[in-house]
Amino acid sequence: MRLCIFIISILLLFSSSAFALKCDKCHKDEKSLQNIFADRGVKSKAELFNILRNGKMSKIHKNITDEDINEAAKFMNLK
Repeated sequence: MRLCIFIISILLLFSSSAFALKCDKCHKDEKSLQNIFADRGVKSKAELFNILRNGKMSKIHKNITDEDINEAAKFMNLK
C-alpha cells in the first residue's frame, strides 16, 4: 500500500511540471516565457488567452489546451 501511495505521489509531482517541459521545448533562452511576457506586457490571464487564441502566433499555439494556458498563467503568476 505504501508503495502505491509513493508511486502515485511521484507521478503527481512529475505531472505538475509537465507544462514547463512542454513550453520549454520551444521557449528557450531569449524566447523564454519570462522574456516574452515582459516584452508584450502580459499582465493577466485574459491577455494571455487573447494573445494565444487571436494573436499572430495563434496558429502555432492552436493545439494548446485551455488547461495548458491556465498552467502557464499560474507558472507566470498571472491573475
